[in-house]
Amino acid sequence: MKEERVTAERKLPNELNLLQHAIFDKLTTLQNQSNKMVIEQIASTTQEQSRKEIQKLASKEDLALFKVDPGLYFRSISTRSCKEEPSNRTGEFLIQPTQNDEPFLGYCKQTAFGGGWLVFQYRYDGSVDFYRNWTEYRNGFGSMDGEFWLGLEHLHRMTSAQKHELLVELKHFNGSYMYARYDEFEIGNEKDQYPLARLGSYTGTAGDSISIHKGMKFST
Repeated sequence: MKEERVTAERKLPNELNLLQHAIFDKLTTLQNQSNKMVIEQIASTTQEQSRKEIQKLASKEDLALFKVDPGLYFRSISTRSCKEEPSNRTGEFLIQPTQNDEPFLGYCKQTAFGGGWLVFQYRYDGSVDFYRNWTEYRNGFGSMDGEFWLGLEHLHRMTSAQKHELLVELKHFNGSYMYARYDEFEIGNEKDQYPLARLGSYTGTAGDSISIHKGMKFST
């Protein structure tokens, strides 16, 4: 009997511990579910409030410019090109050459030669390595806060959608400035290895060093 009692006394704390753990696990699960429900409720409420606020503030004409996505209206803020960007400000903007294209982030420069220029390459201090593979040159690399390459696919879609010009600016640290401008510019598709499909007449002070590459395919 004594041995059995000792055994029973040892089992009882173990069973209590198991019961406590089980209760704690259940409470934790309920707490997690409760937190999830609160988060979902807040998100749902925020969406509904946003939708109602937009509907109250916007006119019928304005609402026609919004796209519907799970009950929310989002204003289309992309532009076909930097030339058509309505604010006429230099900076980063969403560019969408055609309705079938995915918008991409581009840097528009509005201060040179009447503005409307999309910057697709910027180098000035060697902080970004431009010795890259085909995929990186196709998709783009770097940051618009520093040195970058926009990407061949973006260039192809932009220049094939409508007529573009090319402007190359060279600035020296001593303050000297040269430029080369071509009145037509188009990059072909990836299937043809992104050739320089079209290049117009040259004007400028830097000399014409690009015309000899007309029709040539891109290579890394």
